[in-house]
Amino acid sequence: MNGTKRIINRLIAGMALVSVLISNLSLTDALLPGSIIVHADVDYMEQMDQRKTLPIQSNAIANWPQGPAIGAESAILMEMNTHTILYAKNIHEKSYPASTTKILTCLLAMQNCTMDEMITFSHDSIHDVPSDGSRLGGVDPGDTMPMEQALYCVLVQSANDVASAVGEHVAEKLGKEKSVEAFSELMNEKVAALGGMDSHFTNCNGLFDEDHYTSAYDLALIGCEFFGNEMLCKMSSTTSYHFRLKPDDEEDVWIASKNQLFKGKPYEYQYLLGSKTGYVSQSRQTLVSAAEKNGMKLVCVVFMDETPYQFEDTITLFQYGFENFQRVPIKDNETKYNIDTMDFFDTENDLFGDSTPLISIENDAYIILPNTAEFSDTVSTLTYAAQSTDTNVIASINYTYSGVPVGECNLVFYKSSVPAFHFSSNESVTEIVPKAPEGEMMTSSEPPAKPQEEINVIYIDVKKVIFGVIIAVAVIVLIIFVITIINNYSFSSRGQSSKRRRSRRREVHAARRQARRNSRWHNSSRRQMTRIRKGRR
Repeated sequence: MNGTKRIINRLIAGMALVSVLISNLSLTDALLPGSIIVHADVDYMEQMDQRKTLPIQSNAIANWPQGPAIGAESAILMEMNTHTILYAKNIHEKSYPASTTKILTCLLAMQNCTMDEMITFSHDSIHDVPSDGSRLGGVDPGDTMPMEQALYCVLVQSANDVASAVGEHVAEKLGKEKSVEAFSELMNEKVAALGGMDSHFTNCNGLFDEDHYTSAYDLALIGCEFFGNEMLCKMSSTTSYHFRLKPDDEEDVWIASKNQLFKGKPYEYQYLLGSKTGYVSQSRQTLVSAAEKNGMKLVCVVFMDETPYQFEDTITLFQYGFENFQRVPIKDNETKYNIDTMDFFDTENDLFGDSTPLISIENDAYIILPNTAEFSDTVSTLTYAAQSTDTNVIASINYTYSGVPVGECNLVFYKSSVPAFHFSSNESVTEIVPKAPEGEMMTSSEPPAKPQEEINVIYIDVKKVIFGVIIAVAVIVLIIFVITIINNYSFSSRGQSSKRRRSRRREVHAARRQARRNSRWHNSSRRQMTRIRKGRR
């Protein structure tokens, strides 16, 4: 009898729990993050199929590799160093980033704190987040944790309470109020400094807020800087992590990631550098990842996708990028702007003291091009840098292909005492100020620059100077030759008579000189004979 009552009570409790879950969608989403809940009035799979038909802006670029159709509402594939956009689908559409927000939180912490700093949990950081699986738990107000351990909790478990505590700590260290609101201001300043223009952050963890949003483009810019940090890459590719939550705890706390791109997971991707998942019901699945293959580093962002297709779409975009694009070194291909020391200066006693090029392109600079394109297909624009004693950068060269920015490099000057140079080129010297209407590809990540004051520049084209010197020497030699001819020859009848008179005068003068010499010799001989006769007497 008692056993029957227990079974009945359990059935009643189970039915009550199911009723609560069904009636509370937000709680269901919180308890089952990453799962697909199909309701009678919402078919998410059908919505995903419809999103596959949305236009892909990068596919409209002339001579650009055609990108794949994916189920994400918006997506971007960006090369990490040049910020070249390889794939673009609604990249400026404002979306809820969910927990991908945490890469910005951890980036600011890494850039402003040391890993041995201790963060302190406040009451707000613990209790202002839902009490579900997205919270670390087990901490009380006043508890502390090393920053390194905290970042692992944020990036591996996606712990919302720890993210808030990290944000509060960073804000306080930078002289602001110890609050999420103060840290959010730092987040907005950071994304603006990176070139983002579609974002507004209100919290550290990505919990839903109508005023907390970003775009695929902005998150890719954040990702480029985040995944450029080796330690953050390591943390964001860690499958599981264990640590001692409190010094007097007897056992470690184990946390694990739900990211399926990691090693040993169903969608393991061998070229992955790091990745961060995100989910709230309003945003569906979000994912930001980075991968490297053959020296090329790519950042991929997908927004509004369904599980597990956020992983499949990410891998598809990475494969598209690595298979269709190449890195092209600028220094090995650029010929218009590179001025090297000439061979006749290349001696042991070099006129300049060494054979280092006067002006050169940065050694590691490169551009990103489709495999079907050549370096000569690009259009370059030279922009002079402001003169400064603090840098040896003379100018920058920006490259585009089919109107898409594909990279840039600096022209650096190795002889600090020589003034600025002008480079001969048929290309215009202008600033490119891109426009980025929503839903279209950005053509540049740099904010518009204010007009600069006119700079006095000494214009020197080395090839033209040398050619001019050679011509000048040749002209001087020719003039001397002509003058010599004129002095020695004349082609008029009057000139011929003058020439004959001059010749006769020269002959008469020569005869007189010879007669005088003969006379002197004769007189000398007579005197000598006279002396001889006198001697005989």
